[in-house]
Amino acid sequence: EKLRPCYPGTRVDVLTRISEWAAHSANASEDTGSESSKLLTARVFWVNGPGSAGTGKSTIAYTVAQTLDAEHRLGASFFCSRDILECSDPKLIVPTIAYQLGQFCPAFGHELSVLLQASPDEAFSVIPRQVEKLLVQPLKAVRERMSACVVIIDALDECKDGGATSVILSSLAMHISELAPIKFLVTSRPELSVVNAFKVNQLDEVTQRYILHHVEPNVVEADIYQFLSHTLQAIQQEHSLDDGWPSVEDVKELTHMSSGLFIFAVTASRLIQEQQYADPMGQMQKLLYASKDSTSSYRELDQLYLQVLSGAFPSLSPELGSRVRLVLGSIALLRDPLSVSDLTRLLNVTIPLDNTLKRLQSVIILPQNQNNAVRLLHPTFYEFLVTPGRCVEPFLIKPDMHHTLLAQSCFDVLGTLAMNMCNISDPWTPQTELKGFTSTVQQNFPPFLRYACFNWAYHMSNSLLSESLLEKLSTFCHNHLLHWVEACSLLGDL
Repeated sequence: EKLRPCYPGTRVDVLTRISEWAAHSANASEDTGSESSKLLTARVFWVNGPGSAGTGKSTIAYTVAQTLDAEHRLGASFFCSRDILECSDPKLIVPTIAYQLGQFCPAFGHELSVLLQASPDEAFSVIPRQVEKLLVQPLKAVRERMSACVVIIDALDECKDGGATSVILSSLAMHISELAPIKFLVTSRPELSVVNAFKVNQLDEVTQRYILHHVEPNVVEADIYQFLSHTLQAIQQEHSLDDGWPSVEDVKELTHMSSGLFIFAVTASRLIQEQQYADPMGQMQKLLYASKDSTSSYRELDQLYLQVLSGAFPSLSPELGSRVRLVLGSIALLRDPLSVSDLTRLLNVTIPLDNTLKRLQSVIILPQNQNNAVRLLHPTFYEFLVTPGRCVEPFLIKPDMHHTLLAQSCFDVLGTLAMNMCNISDPWTPQTELKGFTSTVQQNFPPFLRYACFNWAYHMSNSLLSESLLEKLSTFCHNHLLHWVEACSLLGDL
């Protein structure tokens, strides 16, 4: 929903290298050892950037996915995301890739279907066995009929279980020669578990690396300048501003402030065109003359985020400050994002959240469709919110305290559970034989209730175990534990 392709004319070098690599169908065994030969014959292309997000890795991956899909060479893609439960679970990566490869190559799909019909539990097995059974085994049967393709795994470091990400890479390494003609494009931060996994001999020998922060700074600055020039020109036309706005000097200064981070340029653009201000020229000047007193290595981005928050809430009463922290903390720490209405019901707040959220559209994704989930614009904003020394009161989020609040909210919602929520007359009837079963479950278990059923333990395990929280746990266990077990069964989570 929030991914966009690279602006035309930017990221030319990395996109060209990936395109050349993807187009070459030779096996890694043909590598003569030269860098140019390895670029073409490597089975894996790893794009990594600095230790923090915001350098544009996911935008690059999305652009490549679009291009390969148009050329019928995209075998599968999995875009990891820490704020979407299904996209942060490493155990779903291989089954998802296998399913998409079945769509790409019907013969592969047939072999996969036969295997799963005989052994349906293979889809839920440990990751090394998933790779062997869901990828290697079907591919072995159809290799001659399988066209060369690329599988994209983006933002691997955003999986919740960091240890499992290295298991994925080590499993691919173990079978990499058997996975031809599939190539793998992986993007991630250079976190230790990922770096160590790429050092395994079988993977290291067939991996081409592209390190974004080794790209010449002037090249990155030129890309950001081009993006800002185009975006600000569109704002100028939309608001019928003077032809001389923005000046070349202002665009250069904003580019310099970006410090190589595309997310700064994106967020700055959103702030400048924020509808609630309707003053692009004034917003631009505020950005350019903002104080840069922060000592963080991401001080310009931190300053930008603080400016967005301070501008959205120029005068904060204690009550409004608590509400803002409640909203931001909930969106940041929810294990799976919710719509505004479901978030309101989970938190049981009486004051509508819409007005608060509309002020934050520079840093959050607020869908027009009220049934779609609201989420943070970028992981860097989450990191900013929860890091003392970068964020400040009254906006600083303390994760353990907010997990406590979310756990309490989950227990309050779980207090509405009752026996036989779906009014099933015969509990022994298999769910597959119940007419309209899926719609009945959806009607009786709205998203906020499903969220509480699935995530109360997650929030409690990350919370401050206060006496009031333990009392809620005790009440839940005494009054609703069996109702919860029944609910999980109906929701297919047992």
